[in-house]
Amino acid sequence: MAPGAVVSDVARRNGMSPQHLFTWRRQAKREADNHPLAFTPVVVSPDTLQPTPNVCREAVIEIVVEGAVIRVPSGVDGAMLATVLQALKSVR
Repeated sequence: MAPGAVVSDVARRNGMSPQHLFTWRRQAKREADNHPLAFTPVVVSPDTLQPTPNVCREAVIEIVVEGAVIRVPSGVDGAMLATVLQALKSVR
């Protein structure tokens, strides 16, 4: 959404289809009507952590906040994840 940015160029640079990025932008604009948008930097790195327990061997997203690691499996309830993150935020 930066001034002068070309969606197709941004999409290609990040290995995604322009249609996907257009959809995300449309959703973000719609959400911005309800509350301000906030972005969090994301780092994709090779797995350098110790092997996870068997229950976490499926694909997960790991959220690391000030030393706390939250492993989010596929299919997690979004409301539950929001509650956990809000609780972590209030403790920190």
